[in-house]
Amino acid sequence: MAQIATGVQMPKDYVQRIIKVGKKSLPSVMTRGMEMDVNSAIIAEDDWRTPIINYLQYPTLPSEKRIRIMALNYLIWDGDLIGKSKDELLLRCLGKKEYMKVMEEVHEGICGAHQGGRKMCWLIRRYGYFWPTMMKDCIKYSKGCEACQRHGPIQQAPSVPMNPVVKPWPFRGWAMDLIGKIYPASSKQHCFIIVATDYFTKCIEAKPVKSTTSQEIITFIEELII
Repeated sequence: MAQIATGVQMPKDYVQRIIKVGKKSLPSVMTRGMEMDVNSAIIAEDDWRTPIINYLQYPTLPSEKRIRIMALNYLIWDGDLIGKSKDELLLRCLGKKEYMKVMEEVHEGICGAHQGGRKMCWLIRRYGYFWPTMMKDCIKYSKGCEACQRHGPIQQAPSVPMNPVVKPWPFRGWAMDLIGKIYPASSKQHCFIIVATDYFTKCIEAKPVKSTTSQEIITFIEELII
């Protein structure tokens, strides 16, 4: 209302002016001239589309405000849930079984080239499909592809001179590490091992513990190192 009021120019001889504000009750994509068929969408299993479809089919039933706002960008057309993207594209919304098949076909199908996750997401949007977690799922799928792991290029960091850590005398520096959690635990319920190695002599001290609290670490250092 404040934005509307600031954009209205009032002549000097006008005392007041009534401004009518409309409310959009149907998805904005309906302005394209489509006919919405609210009775033809059938979802076999509960997924992210179910609340939106239920609201579009039965808008008079109680629903969350978040769902009502989301539904403005969706419609049911020819038995499918259709969503409008930010760049004005109409995309068919997919459930889990459908988008897993689409990712498989795009990544390793006949025309697939084992692209990375971001390229997969771009291609799927270009082909006209959508689901809320597209980017995350595409990146996860591409990283889990066995063929990509076997035949992909190995990233090697450039070689650099080694910088050895020199300790001038014994017990000058220690390296500490924790091993665990170990299953099953010992007879005394120890399920972690604290290990300390002296840099100079390579002397090793180890102790089984029940937990990795700060007090356990302090006790280990006081008893075996100091």
